Amino acid sequence: MRQVEKHVIKRGDAWFDYCSQITTISRKLYNTAQFTQRQGFFFGWSTQSQAKLDLLFKQDENYKALPAKVAQLVLKQNADAWLAYYKALKEYKLEPSKFTGKPKPPGYIDDKNLVKFNNQAIGKREFNKGWIIPSMSPIKIPVKPELRFQDLCEVRIVPKTGYFVIEVVYEVPDQSQLCSSLNPQLNAAIDIGLDNLATIVFNDPTIQPIVVNGKPLKSINQFYNKQIAKYRGFIKVGTSHRIANIVRNRNNFVDSYLHQSTFRIVDEFLRLGVTHVSIGKNEQWKTHLDLGKRTNQSFTQIPHAKFIEMLTYKLQRVGIIVVVNEESYTSRASFIDWDNIPTYDPDNKVKYTFSGRRVKRAWYVSKNGFKIHADVNGAFNIGRKSNPEGFDCLNSILLYSPIYSST
Repeated sequence: MRQVEKHVIKRGDAWFDYCSQITTISRKLYNTAQFTQRQGFFFGWSTQSQAKLDLLFKQDENYKALPAKVAQLVLKQNADAWLAYYKALKEYKLEPSKFTGKPKPPGYIDDKNLVKFNNQAIGKREFNKGWIIPSMSPIKIPVKPELRFQDLCEVRIVPKTGYFVIEVVYEVPDQSQLCSSLNPQLNAAIDIGLDNLATIVFNDPTIQPIVVNGKPLKSINQFYNKQIAKYRGFIKVGTSHRIANIVRNRNNFVDSYLHQSTFRIVDEFLRLGVTHVSIGKNEQWKTHLDLGKRTNQSFTQIPHAKFIEMLTYKLQRVGIIVVVNEESYTSRASFIDWDNIPTYDPDNKVKYTFSGRRVKRAWYVSKNGFKIHADVNGAFNIGRKSNPEGFDCLNSILLYSPIYSST
């Protein structure tokens, strides 16, 4: 498994000008190759592989301005983009329903472009002295303790709005075998939301559900939107250093909050001994939202997919099985009444009815009038739908519960 160590380079830092210069050269080389590729594509010639591009542009001034390995990786990025386009086009012709539209040919890069230094473009002698120094660069990063040179994959310079991120990517040992205290009978399910970023339930009714607060993310996004609207009103066109700082601070807060939240979830799962986690996520769930103008804006600005990705790799790293499954009708079906949960099919015009109903925002009422938190109800239904073997044990508990006989 790979891990990333990040270093944020702001304006005024010693490496900022170098990062700006090399990412600009990378963009020029990429766009030069892209012109050749697009001409070949639109005029019926074939596009070129990385090896052909390398032969064509070895004498280009932008190629010579970069270390050879770095320039080759820029051309590889271009060639890979076209390979991905052809692959997507082939799949689109076979099954168009997987796509929101016909794939478009790769275009030009408007601003700065990613730069990669692979293992061969990093000095081994300097590494042995305790420093990571990419070829022909002033960058000097201390080596992480116990990191071996053969585990170092690459160093990336990633352009962001108003700053750069230097990422050190390296292999880490598999830790899944280290966690021997997991309970094979304990499963969890997670419902992703807005005010409650994640609602977590377990197939053991004695364990209290866990809720991760999503309101700090809503708050920072609301402040971000107000600030951006205010300063964009002054400059009308383009951007500014102040706007770039607002964007950077917002993004850093969101990343930090997601990392802290996922870390605490993993820590709690390890303490309890959870072995299997089900997460609900519908494909293209933010594409056709109809929740109202304000809710739409709030929901689309929360990076739920990033949260799921972070949580998934952290759980898998410690040996916990993660399944991300579609969650259609899980918020409408009644967990208390053990409703059947169908799967959404756009071609199926059947209207399903369920035993309970949602009242206000936070509560779901069962057929017999028993109230349960709506997000907890949805999370249990996600567990039932994604992992029936793990959550079917709750059915027998509900059958003998006074809930069924209550009026």
